[in-house]
Amino acid sequence: MNRRNFLILTSSTMAAISMPLASSPLHWETLAAVQTHLFPSDVDSPGAKEINATGYLHFVLTNDPLEREFIEKGIIYLDKIGKYTAGKPFLDLSHKEREQLLRRFEMGTNGKRWIRKMLQYILEALLTDPIYGGNPKEIGWKWLEHQAGFPRPPINKRYHLL
Repeated sequence: MNRRNFLILTSSTMAAISMPLASSPLHWETLAAVQTHLFPSDVDSPGAKEINATGYLHFVLTNDPLEREFIEKGIIYLDKIGKYTAGKPFLDLSHKEREQLLRRFEMGTNGKRWIRKMLQYILEALLTDPIYGGNPKEIGWKWLEHQAGFPRPPINKRYHLL
């Protein structure tokens, strides 16, 4: 990366972090596309879509407003970089362009942290008890040949309710 691109990326990061959140709802379609890109489906393994990573993320962000703010700022910034570098938002990019954009986004401190968080939530969705919104029909457990612990939590005793 040359100095000009680094300065543009750094100044854009600072502007995005300091700007107030948009009043629009979180960009769920874009988040789902990012998750699918980071954890794609394969013939022998479930991907973000099959493990309901977006549903699980929705559960987490509903119960954690600070985390929601961080994720929302990241997705807004990701789209801004896409519009600046490729002339279009993440959803309109090809697979190769999405990869390049995520690599560029990752170069920033908060971009790297944001992608790590997205991967963390994808893995949580893969491994969580289905009552939390991810891992429907225990698909992740079956894929990993994991036996869930007993007793499993009842719906009225999920951690955020205790």
